[in-house]
Amino acid sequence: MTRKQLRPFPTPQQLSQLYKKPHDHWLFKDHLTRVTKTIEVANRHLKDASEIADLSCGDASIAKRLEHENFDIRLFLGDYAPGYKFTGPIEQTIDDIGFVDMFICSETLEHLIDPDRVLAQIRNHTDFLILSTPVGEQLEDNKEHIWQWEREDVEDMLHKATFTPIEYVGLEMRPQYPYCFGIWACQ
Repeated sequence: MTRKQLRPFPTPQQLSQLYKKPHDHWLFKDHLTRVTKTIEVANRHLKDASEIADLSCGDASIAKRLEHENFDIRLFLGDYAPGYKFTGPIEQTIDDIGFVDMFICSETLEHLIDPDRVLAQIRNHTDFLILSTPVGEQLEDNKEHIWQWEREDVEDMLHKATFTPIEYVGLEMRPQYPYCFGIWACQ
């Protein structure tokens, strides 16, 4: 395994500056591909889900698209940046929601000080997780990414949090981008 901490943990003030506005998922072509594929994976596993939480939702593209395509879904949206009912670090806002049918954690773990703890917290709030994170990142200059890892590292974290991956989709984006995206559906 090759999990690696890329930089010192940011201070609360640094985090507030980095995440002062919600991330626009459609800003970069690689994100467009990843968001579209994440929605496809989530749709395959929705079944009878009626409540979905995404507490690091950025512009909420994934959750809102799932709601649009599946009508009877209640969303719990939040982000570090202001603008949602649940605002602040996911480590805090997750305890503000109850149990939901599906939790979306997209492009978040690599930004967290303690991703293992957050996965354990998520586990206490859902039976089903849709997760995406960069894998095989080859650059270390992304000022927002604290962690770099491979697929096996992420799956080890999932297992420790008692999630069982039931689907994995790898989106190879190299050489155009410095990594590929891993997308997991877990129960």
